[in-house]
Amino acid sequence: MWTSLNVYWMKSVFVLSFLIFCTSTYSQVDQVEIKKDYGEMDFAPQIAGYFDGEIPVDEICDTRGLITRRGLKIIVFDIDYHDGDESKKVHVVGNQIPDSICVYIRKYKIGNEIFFTNIKAVDLDGSIKNLSPLRLVAIKQEDNE
Repeated sequence: MWTSLNVYWMKSVFVLSFLIFCTSTYSQVDQVEIKKDYGEMDFAPQIAGYFDGEIPVDEICDTRGLITRRGLKIIVFDIDYHDGDESKKVHVVGNQIPDSICVYIRKYKIGNEIFFTNIKAVDLDGSIKNLSPLRLVAIKQEDNE
């Protein structure tokens, strides 16, 4: 036999279950994801904000190295430059220009073209991307005094 206490207890459990269900259903916050449309320049490699052309010699070896606006991780690249009678090509692992090349550029390559080719990066999904080459000319920046 059902007593009034059993009926009361069952109604209380039902109401409590209903309240928990409603609270969890209606108080749930959905995750918002903003999709960004990337342009061509977001994938272009750069050094200190320079994509092509002249770059002050003091910025060619920026501590961030070769980067992209998109945040791809550059893993390898080649540096091509002319050294007197011959062309030199140095393969670099990572995104930093080696210190020895930075010293050489600062000392001997003012006004000459330096090419960064075979640039490869890892995308956010783990895939390897081939990036466009980069052509820079190191210049001395004039002091405005």
